[in-house]
Amino acid sequence: MNIAEAILRYLKANQVEYLFGIPAGIIGPVYDSLIDVGIKPIITKNEAGAAYMAARYASTSGKLAVCAGAGAVGVSNMMNGIADAMRAKAPMLVIAGYINRWQMGKGAIQELDGEQMVKPVTKYSATVLNEADVLAELDKAVRIALTPPCGPVYISVPIDVQRAEFEGPLPEPADLSELQSVRPDRAALEQAAELINRAGQGLIMVGRGGRGFGEQIMRLSERLQWPIVTTPAGKGVIPGDFALNLGNYGFSSTDAAFEYVNSDKPSCVLILGTSLGEASTCNFNEALVAGRTVIHVDRDPKELGKVFKTDLAIHGDLKEVLPYFIDNSRSAPARFRKPDPINEPYVNNHTGLSLRLFLEALRGSMPADTRYVCDIGEFTNFVLKYLEIPRGGDFEINLDYGAMGSAIAGAAGLVAADPTRPVAVLAGDGCFFMNGMEILTAKEYRLPVIYFIINNAMLSYVERGQKFLYNRSIPDYKQERISIADMMRTAGVRSMTVEKLEDVRNIRPFVEALDGPCVIEVVTDGSEPAPILDRLKALVK
Repeated sequence: MNIAEAILRYLKANQVEYLFGIPAGIIGPVYDSLIDVGIKPIITKNEAGAAYMAARYASTSGKLAVCAGAGAVGVSNMMNGIADAMRAKAPMLVIAGYINRWQMGKGAIQELDGEQMVKPVTKYSATVLNEADVLAELDKAVRIALTPPCGPVYISVPIDVQRAEFEGPLPEPADLSELQSVRPDRAALEQAAELINRAGQGLIMVGRGGRGFGEQIMRLSERLQWPIVTTPAGKGVIPGDFALNLGNYGFSSTDAAFEYVNSDKPSCVLILGTSLGEASTCNFNEALVAGRTVIHVDRDPKELGKVFKTDLAIHGDLKEVLPYFIDNSRSAPARFRKPDPINEPYVNNHTGLSLRLFLEALRGSMPADTRYVCDIGEFTNFVLKYLEIPRGGDFEINLDYGAMGSAIAGAAGLVAADPTRPVAVLAGDGCFFMNGMEILTAKEYRLPVIYFIINNAMLSYVERGQKFLYNRSIPDYKQERISIADMMRTAGVRSMTVEKLEDVRNIRPFVEALDGPCVIEVVTDGSEPAPILDRLKALVK
């Protein structure tokens, strides 16, 4: 077999099922070898879409994702998706083709040094010019991608090297239990338990790193009677109806979460699996930690103490930490009373459809186990504050990188990672115009993604932000309204429009028994004030 086939056989042995990307001449041997190896290709409309799909696949599943394309324009197009994976700490391998070795330095078509281009947004990048080194470099890169903190890696292989005969055995598959074991210091656990037991009322903050540990976190919360707030990336880890979940904190906090954090009630805050970035801390506001005992647990030691001073930092995996805390913490004598509802009542201070009311009603129209993936725009503020994720559901967002269109393109990756559950995208019209053609990728592969496209015919975040910051705006931020439902219907995608709240009742029958994607266009006029002041104030600060 040639080296291209050997690459794929090694990846197959590492449980890789899909390859996202777009074929090109200089990556041709890899795509040809897919036929012999049995890894399923998902051919996208743009390499950016491939990288977003791979990033979301890896972020939600924790498994290695692979995308492949040309080493020049292909990698340039992938850059946003690679950066998205870097900020999400998602294990992703980018395989790029390159020109023949004899052509290098002569001005060949698609000659560009992708290795240097991607270095700032990868854990490891290499161009392999020697046939004997390819599989060793690939194995090294894969292990780096899967070692916490996980992230994207890049390997570029010239086309003549891909065609060369492979000699020697394939490297052994990576042992995840060995690579991903992050055992906490026992003394630190004992000290943390002592601090928790000495504290009175406290607070548990849950980030993306809490994914998969929701049941244990709730057990700890119930035992201590400490309420929970979730970061935007941690939304969905704890069911919205859990008796001690105050909801989202940070970017567009729920009223209950904001009020509790800013009260004098919690004397200790236990921070689980979050880097405490701007989106999770109301623009690095020390109200979260001021005057409190701070215990921070994370698999990435670089995150500990980076933003706020901690009384105790624990470098460890929650699968080791949480059982210890549950077994060694005292049960609280008093019960915590969660405010109901967790947000102030709705005020009709706008015209047109209320996005808040739409999102609050959406839960009753969607299956309970829906995995929501949220894109970036003004609507994101409404989603984080008002969309409740029930038990059995899930939520995915990468607000830290904040790439518009990432969820529209990335949703196919969620379906690939787990085809047994419904996937619903929440995106704006601006997101659609950036990466909306990946809906056609979902159509061609019959992926049952439900796309909610909020269409207000404007860049409303920009419009509102410019007026807030500069007391004026530009008319170009608004655009002629185009029916996205009609566009997608013409392309053969099942579509409907929601223009008033009563239309929500039509969603449940519309999304039943899907054999491909559908689009639900939600038409608003953009006049409803969004909870965006934290972000706008951060731009001034």
